[in-house]
Amino acid sequence: MSRQKKKEKLVKPQEKTKSLLEPWPNLPQQLLNFMGRQHPDETNRLMQNICFPGVTKSWRAVPKQCSNKNAQLPWLEISDKDHFFQSKTQEHTLTIPFRLGEYWWYSRRSSWDVPWTHFHGCSHGLIVAGGKDPATYCLLIPTSRFTYRSIPTWDPTIPFKFATLSSNPYNNNKACFLMVLTGCSTPAFVVSNIGYQNKWMKEENTLLDPNCSKRELMQFTNAIGFEGKFYALSLQGTLAVIEEIESRFQITKLSRSRAVPSVFPKHFTEYLQESNGEILLIFLIFEKSIRKMDKVEVFKLEMDDLSWLKLDKLGNRTLFVGTNYCMSVNASQLGCRSNCVYFIERATNTWLVYEMGSDTISPCFDDYGSQTISPVWEEPIVENKFIVR
Repeated sequence: MSRQKKKEKLVKPQEKTKSLLEPWPNLPQQLLNFMGRQHPDETNRLMQNICFPGVTKSWRAVPKQCSNKNAQLPWLEISDKDHFFQSKTQEHTLTIPFRLGEYWWYSRRSSWDVPWTHFHGCSHGLIVAGGKDPATYCLLIPTSRFTYRSIPTWDPTIPFKFATLSSNPYNNNKACFLMVLTGCSTPAFVVSNIGYQNKWMKEENTLLDPNCSKRELMQFTNAIGFEGKFYALSLQGTLAVIEEIESRFQITKLSRSRAVPSVFPKHFTEYLQESNGEILLIFLIFEKSIRKMDKVEVFKLEMDDLSWLKLDKLGNRTLFVGTNYCMSVNASQLGCRSNCVYFIERATNTWLVYEMGSDTISPCFDDYGSQTISPVWEEPIVENKFIVR
């Protein structure tokens, strides 16, 4: 007797569209609630400390033996192209529950009836967003409903993959630049001045990636703005410093060391994050299986020689690493565990915690010892305001 096939559930068009919405930022609910209760100035400071992730990379060819540590590593490729290019189709919805009376309320249940639903980056508290029109993008101010800054019209023939600001536009609007990574080599990046609303400056890249065995031009996949300059990572892990020289943005320095994990994993995801006046590089590493993340590494950029120093401890800092953001907080004032990296496991959508000192990963538990989807901690009752680190 043959088994009857189960009838497939028909998905309505509106349900399919709704399932594509991704909450942003996908932070633990307790942290979202904490942000919503803060004074507007403190919430703005929190928002300024949220960055977008880079891509997931895999080795193109894995050597049978890796006994020689000085041997050149194989070249890298984007292992999850759908994740990297999802900005073109993925729609986002804001999830920060701002307190009524001070901010407009945004929740997962409420709809944000504005055309800006595709988020391409978060930098210095502003979200670079787009809509259905491939030529129109803006800088959203998430703490103020319907408030945004327009940017020059985009050329739809050029990919718009990732965007970041060189500095805080509220400090010096005319000295702030917006850089867009295209994910290709020609042009590798495009820049515009926020203060003057100039046209886009297309920068043609003619540099070969020194860490690419195929001798290809540099392709940038992640970047961060720091003190008026851009620090961009190539697909092969080369760090480039991009700054304004005679009204043009040029690559002025390249790192000698390669930004890759110290172990040889199946694949990994990278995050650039500013914390305590430093640039951190966080790796979520899939060492044994492509389905389960089993290691975290944190590096600090040494500005003198652009080398990466592996950190054994974060001090009083705590990092939150989600599917679409990275955030650094002061652990003692938030009440969470210090010297840790909280990250979300995509397969189960649950939060795990990585302890820097013991190099261990464990589930997040509430006060009763039961595993929770969102980590729970006890917030300290102090008079001092929440401070971002």
